[in-house]
This record gives sequence, C-alpha cells and structure tokens, in this order.
Amino acid sequence: MRRRRGPSLLATAVVVGGTTAVVSSSAQKKGAQQQQAAAQQQAAAQQDAAQQQQIADLQAQQAQLAAQQQAAAAPAAAPAANSMDDQLVQIQKLSAMKDQGMITEEEFQAKKKQILGI
Repeated sequence: MRRRRGPSLLATAVVVGGTTAVVSSSAQKKGAQQQQAAAQQQAAAQQDAAQQQQIADLQAQQAQLAAQQQAAAAPAAAPAANSMDDQLVQIQKLSAMKDQGMITEEEFQAKKKQILGI
C-alpha cells in the first residue's frame, strides 16, 4: 500500500486556483473602487465648475444692474441748449410781461439769466 504524503496534486491545483481567483476578485474590487472614486471626483469637479460659472453669471448680472441703476439715477442730460432765436423770443416775452407789471425786475433778470445759462 502506498501511503499518501500531503495533499494530492489535484488538491494543490484547486487551492492555488482558488487563491488566484480570490486575488483576482480582490484586484477587481479595488479597481472598481478606484474607478468609482475617480468618477466621484470628476462629478465633484464638474459641479464645482458649474457653481463657479453660476457665480460668474450672477456677478455679471449684478454689475449690469448696477450700471443700469447708475444710469437711471444720473441726472437727466440737460435739454439741448435753446437756439439764440428761441432765447431772444423768450426774453422778449419776459420783457413784455415786466413792462405790463406781471413780473418784477428781479424776476425778469433771474429768468433771463436762466434762459441764457448764466
């Protein structure tokens, strides 16, 4: 009778094959975890970029609104200067009103200065 010494060759192959399968499975899990972590980092980076873009858009909108508000708050541009003819006609009317006693000399002079832009 032959006596066996240790596991048979077939049993050793099964153990080695099983170990390879366990190591391979572990490596696959680790690779999958790394891919998942990379995907999460990429998603986080994309979300950060989107948020930065939204912030930039909001800042641009605020700047535009501020410019519009400043333009609206700025005093209206002075009306176009009256032509000399228009000014002369207005002063003549005022003079006639002064002569008729409708306005005083002081009121006439003040209004004349206003018309002439003095």
